[in-house]
Amino acid sequence: MPTTLIQRHYKYLLKPNAQQKEVIVRTFGAVRFVYNRYLDDLKAGKIMPPMAKDIVNGYRKEYEFLNVIDGSALMNTIFQAQDKAAVMGVYKKRNDQRASYCTANLIRSPIRIVGDRYIQLPKLGNVELVYHRPLPGDARIKKATIMREGDGKYYVSVMIESYPQIPKAAIDLENSIGIDYSSPHFFIDDQGNRIDMPHFYQNMQDRLSQEKKKLNRMKKGSKNYYEQKMKMAALYQKVKNQRMDYLHKLTTKIADKYDVVCMEDLDMQQISQHFDLGKRTYDNAYGLFSRLLKYKMKQRGKLLLYADRYFPSSKTCHVCGYVNYNLKLSDRFWQCPQCKTYLDRDVNAARNIKIKCIQDYKCRRVSGQSL
Repeated sequence: MPTTLIQRHYKYLLKPNAQQKEVIVRTFGAVRFVYNRYLDDLKAGKIMPPMAKDIVNGYRKEYEFLNVIDGSALMNTIFQAQDKAAVMGVYKKRNDQRASYCTANLIRSPIRIVGDRYIQLPKLGNVELVYHRPLPGDARIKKATIMREGDGKYYVSVMIESYPQIPKAAIDLENSIGIDYSSPHFFIDDQGNRIDMPHFYQNMQDRLSQEKKKLNRMKKGSKNYYEQKMKMAALYQKVKNQRMDYLHKLTTKIADKYDVVCMEDLDMQQISQHFDLGKRTYDNAYGLFSRLLKYKMKQRGKLLLYADRYFPSSKTCHVCGYVNYNLKLSDRFWQCPQCKTYLDRDVNAARNIKIKCIQDYKCRRVSGQSL
């Protein structure tokens, strides 16, 4: 049995009653207040105690309403503010659109799943949830983040510690796949398979435009205006959920099937700013695909390898290694002048990525470098 614990997150839909919603909303406001007040104090040059607990106690003496708020949530928001101040060095208020707070699992205020239908949370008691995905049997809950999305629905993200899966005994380098990103599709592998991403946002765009026109005709601040905003937020949330569901299923399928996945280390933000590909690039969410695939391969004891983003994968013939520096972006097919092989640009790139990644991996393994 492995002794090193890993941390994972499980997200569930919450169904709090009216009283619990009131407590949650009050906590959202309190943590936002403490977060912004702390950054204000830092900006003003005020000397703060080093311990988050002492900072919270100081604010509680000054503001009585904080005494009924979950103390763990207040301390966690101080930790977040300290991290933000250390990294950014600037004052930045919290955004209200996605309100959230994090609370720890403590002995005096435990967090636990109750009867596969409820979750026990500090200051809230048993809150109903949709327990669609059971926690591992050896899981130990460390924290819970309660959040409200833009559509008004509440969720809880539970962070657990558990033992990892037994790593794969030996990596089969032959059981590998090379992946080349494609804006018109999603990616193309080294076998020539083209995987298309259902463009959820673009498919929803006409309806979103119609709802936006309705919103613009309403009086700002009215009840109808608020209801229309929530309707639009629900549509955006649906797009997000559809995309996330698709990517989770696709990455799980790839991680289960292959021992080695090879892909380019791309700067997706830079790609989105060129060739009028911004909307399609963000809709594809290839960066999220890469992050999901990375942790799933790691969990299974398998390899995700990256080729350098400046490696000329499209311009290099995978058969003889000739580099065609005159290749244009519009050239989707080309013939190698050296070996006369007729090449599909994208399939050739995927094969080169696979060859390059495995060669680099073998070199690092022989030289004893970190993998």
